[in-house]
Parts: sequence; C-alpha cells; structure tokens
Amino acid sequence: MRPLQTSDPSLIGQYRTLAELGRGGMGRVLLGGGPDGRLVAVKLVGEEFADDQRFRVRFRREVSASRKVAGAYTAAVIDADPDAPTPWLASVYVPGPSLREAIGAAGVLAEEPALRLTAGLASALVEVHRAGLIHRDLKPSNVLLTDDGLRVIDFGIARAGETEEGTQVTRTGALVGTPGFMSPEQALGRPLTPASDVFSLGSVVVCACLGRGPFNAGSTPKTLHNVINAAPALDALPRRVRDVVAACLAKDPADRPTPERVLEAVGELVPASRPWPVAVHDLITAQHAEVDRLLSGPQHGGPGPGDMATVANTMTDPVAPPAPSRRRVLQLAGGGALLGMAAIGGAVAWTAQGEDPPAKKRGRAATVRKPVAELSGHAGTVATVRFTPIGDLLATTCDDGKLRLWDVASRRLSGEPITVSSKSFRSAVFDRVGDQVATASEDGVKLWDVKTRRQVGKTLTVRLMEVIDSPGPVFDVAYSPDGKTLGAMGTSIMQLWEADSGKPIGRLNFGSPRLLAPVAFSGDGRSLAVPNDQHVEVWDVASHKAVGQSLLGHTAALACVVFSPDGRTLATGGWDTTVRLWDVPERRPIGQPLRGHSHVIQGLAFSSDGRTLASASNDGTVRLWDVAAQKPLGQPISGTAKSYTGVAFGREDRMLATGGAKAAWLWDISDLIRR
Repeated sequence: MRPLQTSDPSLIGQYRTLAELGRGGMGRVLLGGGPDGRLVAVKLVGEEFADDQRFRVRFRREVSASRKVAGAYTAAVIDADPDAPTPWLASVYVPGPSLREAIGAAGVLAEEPALRLTAGLASALVEVHRAGLIHRDLKPSNVLLTDDGLRVIDFGIARAGETEEGTQVTRTGALVGTPGFMSPEQALGRPLTPASDVFSLGSVVVCACLGRGPFNAGSTPKTLHNVINAAPALDALPRRVRDVVAACLAKDPADRPTPERVLEAVGELVPASRPWPVAVHDLITAQHAEVDRLLSGPQHGGPGPGDMATVANTMTDPVAPPAPSRRRVLQLAGGGALLGMAAIGGAVAWTAQGEDPPAKKRGRAATVRKPVAELSGHAGTVATVRFTPIGDLLATTCDDGKLRLWDVASRRLSGEPITVSSKSFRSAVFDRVGDQVATASEDGVKLWDVKTRRQVGKTLTVRLMEVIDSPGPVFDVAYSPDGKTLGAMGTSIMQLWEADSGKPIGRLNFGSPRLLAPVAFSGDGRSLAVPNDQHVEVWDVASHKAVGQSLLGHTAALACVVFSPDGRTLATGGWDTTVRLWDVPERRPIGQPLRGHSHVIQGLAFSSDGRTLASASNDGTVRLWDVAAQKPLGQPISGTAKSYTGVAFGREDRMLATGGAKAAWLWDISDLIRR
C-alpha cells in the first residue's frame, strides 16, 4: 500500500481515494471510500489507453458483462465510468492476499487446502458461467484468499460468451490472458467456451501445490508450446488433487469436466472456520490491521497526504522485526519477466511477440549523451550485461538462449555466440580472473571456457524444492568475491558449490518460491542478500540460515539487489520505482529512497570503489547516483531503448554497459565519475 501523491485525484466518481494498492500493465488500483462508508477497489485505467477508442469499446463491454456476476466467490463490480476522461471501475474491496502472494509467503498448499481451493474455484466458475461469461484470465494473482474461503477477481478481460462480435474487439496481434495459465485453444487464438476456464483452474491448482504452473518454461513461446502440446507433470501432486486436476488439463475442451463435475469429484469437505494454513490467516489479519491504521487518521476518518506518509513509514518501519503485517494489502505489482508477461493488476494483454508493453515515460529530462557503441545482433531482450574483471570482454545474455562475448576495445563480437540453452536464459558471470563464465538457465548452471567457448565439466543442477528432488530452473548465478564459492538461485533453493571442483557445499532452503530472485554475495563472501517479496533477508553462507532482521522499506516487490565492494552497503530496487541504500551491519536504511525512475528498477551496479551507483529501469532511463550525497550525477541516460534491463561498470568505471531490446550499449561516463 502506497501513499497518494499530490497529483493523484482525490475523488474518482463518488469515491474518495485513500491509498494506492498496486500498479499493473493496464493502470493502477486505488483504495477508495464510498459515500456510504464502505471500502472499494478502484481500477483506474492508464492514460495511454484513455485515448484509444477501441479500448474504450472493449472496456465498456467488459464492465457491462462483469456486472452480471455476483455471488459468494467473486468480488462484485459495483460502479464504473467507461466514458470518463480516465476510465475506471470499482469493485468490492476484499481484504486478503492473492494466491500468488500466499504461496510466496506461506509456501505451497497441502492436499486438504488444495482441495478447498479447487472447490472454491469451481464454485466461482459456476457463478461466472451462469452469467454467460468466460473469465479468460484465471491465475493465482486473480484469486484472493479470505477468512471464509476465496474470491475470484479481475473480470477485466472477461467476455460475454453469447456475444457475436465481442471476440473481434481485442487488438490485432495480441492474445488476451497469461501464457502459463491459458488453455490450448486460447493460446491458439481460437473461439473459447467455458471449458477454457476449467483448464486454467487446473493450472492454478497445480501452481498452488508445486509453486509453478504445469507448463511453465524459460520463455513465453516455449510456455505456450507446452500448453498446446506437452503433457503436464502431475506426479508430485497429492493423489486426490491429481485425480481431479488431470481431467481439467485435457487438451480437448470436450474432454474436460464442467465446474459442477469438478465439485462432484472433490466431494464433500469437512467444514472449517479457518480454511487456510495459519500463515495465510496471519496475512489476512495483518492486512485488516493495515487498513485500520490507514483509516485512523484525523481527517474525515482517514489520513491526508501528510498523514499517509506517516502511515507508510509506520508500515515499513526498518527497525521493526519482520512480521506479516508489513506486507501490502494486495500484491498487484509483479512482473513475469521470465514468462514475458505484462505486470499483474487489472486486465493483461500479452503481445504475440511476448514483449512487455512499453512503459509510459513521464517527466523525463532530455539528455544529449550518446552511446559510444551499439552491440546489436541479439534475437531478443538482453537480460544482463557483465564485464570481465579487467574489462576487456563484455558478456550479454539474451532470451534467444545464446551467450555473446564482446571485445570491448574493438566493440565487436568475439567469436561465435555460445548456445547455452534451447530456452531463454537470464544470467552470466565471469569468475575472478575472467577465464571462465558461468551461466544460469532452465537447464541449470553451466561453466564455459572463455578461450575455447566449450563447456567445462557437467551441468550443475538445483533442486526445484526441498521436498521435490528434481532439478528446476536457475534464475541467477554468482561467484563470491574471493572466487572460492559459486552460488545459484533456483525456485526456492540456493545451491552453493566449491568454484574449482564443483563439489556441493550446502544449500539455502527458503521454504517458498523466490522466482527471479538474484544472487548477491557480500564483500567478504560470508553473507548473501536474498529478496523476499518487498523486503530483503541476509543469510549466513556457513550456517545456511537467515540472520538478523529483514530489511524493510520498499512498498512493492524487489527485482534486484547488489552489495557495494566493501560489503557494508546494499542497494535494492524494484516495482515501487525507488532505489534504497542499506547499512548492512546496522540493519538500517541509509537516507531516503532515491527517486528518479517512473517504472520498475531492473538493474543495479556499484562502481569498483563503491562511490557511484547505476540504476536501470523499464522506463527507458539509466541513472548514476553519488552514493555519499545520495544525489543523481548528471542527466539520466535515455533515448536508445524503451526499457533497460541490465547495467554494469567497466574500464576503471569510466565505461557503462546497458542492456535492452535486441541490443546492448556502451557509454563513456568518464566526465561523471569522481576520482
């Protein structure tokens, strides 16, 4: 939950705005209060869509359709104005974490709560389909867990099943939905029936039990290929859950059960006053408490802008011990970078090319700085950029599955690209001397000889989860500063090896998924910083345990963390668009958040002396910060890409590398670096 800005509307229709709950690919979600005193969730469409008349036609139809759905398992739409200068929709406010957030905080579901989830989803679909609708985007972030069960939300892309022309309103070249939870017919762009939602139901339940969808892969095209062609891996599911889910995931819609038949298959469940694990109910209680604090301000029963800042500081007190009450009311800001999907929160449109929608750039300062080189030839987005220790080579990773090494002096490709994986991969890092480069991909960790470009030794794998002894995807890899330890982040486990021998020396078990979490070693190699939603845990490498208090202060999920060279300072950035600096030994923030970006922070890097920090954002800017003064150095770098996804210092910190769509860029920043 974030305080409102002075530029935010104080009223939307008849609803007084109180706070921001989250942001997504289609706009923002605000907490509002109606004239009758009840709370509502107001979805305010992004400005970039307001002038799109085709979008308004679609939105108007969706509002009309959504109002037909009302019942115990859905959050009813109660008001809307599709014709307002900025269209909006208000629905009943439901306090409770999304299933996505609950999995991250409390872990996967056991058999009994998974069956309750299945029955609740089936009951919700009975209501939706009875109204003549198809939800079209049933996924974990659109399922809220409540004290009495669940609510299915976001009918923003639902479509009346009986409409003759509704399916033609969607923009050409786009599929509506989320790839990992689509039905095969939806992925193929074919007409949908209610059976499509039943397929999504099965995928959601699998994710709730395993921490991942049944078809997830390292790229959106591969995920969709699996949805259409591959059999789901269900062996790890509890037996009763597997028996129900298998029928839901039939490729042919005619072979799937109706929601009513799903309920019959689940059977009668024992009544329960608390249907979810204790940790989930703790989250629900904490979220009630957050709203209570918000509404306890002196102005008309709620805080004004100044009071909201106090409330926000109270909720993110950096010296308080970690507790569920520090979590947001709704986890609506998230990005499936690995799956190529748009941000969560409101309707999501996924382009056929699997790209995120471009961020709207507001208030960006102009700059005349131009790159000294553009490193082109990538077939997809460059996820990370890394220099060798001496800065002679630059490694770029790409979602085409290839690793490219560039000669910095000539600014040309050094040899042929290395095919790391048939799928996309996100991370590569050089060892201490630059003779080897380690890569992280869906296949595991591979070591490559820089001179011969051949793989060294066998592929190192990371267990999917502590309770599942099978390899899973690896999201990031790093060497400790002394070069002795290699660490790799998996789904819910970080594996550690001796760098020279490849011998396993331990693993950190997080107990819940940490998808896309980066690896960050401290300067002495004794600690690791690990994001957990919107806070950071510090783990001891030797004992494999979290130590001390978590670092609290961000108001949305984190995307990147990095230690300064001396290990005393940690920089973090994420979906709340801010960068924060932390004194690690003292477990406290340093100064105020660094503000200057308008979208998620995708990359951070310290200079070799730790005096300068670079931040790269999805808003298409890269900023340099004076760490001591906590002020920007010069104007932001922009203009070459709509989104920057990685950043690195090289050549005595006088050169900067950035990654983006189908290219990387080298920048001369010698005029900005103090020596």
